[in-house]
Amino acid sequence: MKSAEKLAYFFDASDLGSVFADWPEEIGLVLCMDEEGGCEMLLHHRDEGREIIRRVAGVLGRPVGEFAVVPQVEGLPTRRVLFSDEQKLLKLVAAEKDLPEMAADHLINFRFDRERRARKKAEQALVEAEVQRWRPRLHLFDVRPKLKKRAEPAIAGGYVRANEVRDKECRFADGVLSHGKRGVRLVIAPEKVTARTHAVKVTELAFRDDFSRFVIPREAVGPWPGEEALVLDMADDLFPDALLHRLTDRPRRAEVTVTAHGVFVAPMQVVEADALVEDAAAAPVPVKRPRRWRLTPLRVALVALTGMGLMTGSVMRAVDVSEVSPPLILWADR
Repeated sequence: MKSAEKLAYFFDASDLGSVFADWPEEIGLVLCMDEEGGCEMLLHHRDEGREIIRRVAGVLGRPVGEFAVVPQVEGLPTRRVLFSDEQKLLKLVAAEKDLPEMAADHLINFRFDRERRARKKAEQALVEAEVQRWRPRLHLFDVRPKLKKRAEPAIAGGYVRANEVRDKECRFADGVLSHGKRGVRLVIAPEKVTARTHAVKVTELAFRDDFSRFVIPREAVGPWPGEEALVLDMADDLFPDALLHRLTDRPRRAEVTVTAHGVFVAPMQVVEADALVEDAAAAPVPVKRPRRWRLTPLRVALVALTGMGLMTGSVMRAVDVSEVSPPLILWADR
């Protein structure tokens, strides 16, 4: 099989920014095409370097060096692609409307993974430093080295040990984030919302450095028991523009964790229309109030006439039912 039969075509962020207005400037896209006309799209971060080539090789099912790469990468085969063909490929990408959202999620995941690896590397370096610091000492009365007790590994920032949180407040709940004239609204346990549920206005927020979640001060919630629904309204100016735009697009589900330190909210996937219909169907059905009747002169006359007929036994026989029925239908308040 010739290397030219399979092709990896790279689009950088500047190419994709001309198609999608909100494309992240750190994310690129690779079209992995085979000789049968199949095409798979692969998102990557610009800092991945040669790692993305190995990922492309896995998608194409060929070793590195046995497929063409465009634009050319040093040490790898390439091929000439006409400008008209490039425009066709870009048009193919533009048809995928969900790509910008997927790219934003990929950027969040990449940053989180990079931060996690950095913490792990720092913790490992700390452990190795403690091991290297130990030196056995010999004594005349005891030639066996006494091992220095190794310090416990450091805990990363934002985390505490299990024995320190065993008895602490911690509750989990599902919610929905939406946007409207009142700003951003978080509804916790939406299936429990009733006519008595009132909204609480939040005036202060804090965000993680990668904006993947935010926290509401615990005192804003008050003594919430957790068995009832909770509605929290937050003004637009409390949110960064990019995150506000993301929440304005469509309602999103949210994972909510309530502790003594705050209400932690992680926006999740978009709520589909079918799910909204199911939530609406699960909402309590309002009880219909009985119709009220107004006493009008016509009704007074008919009631009196009916009473007299019952007393004499003759009036009701003289009145045709077809003449009475229409006024009776008109009594009901529409």
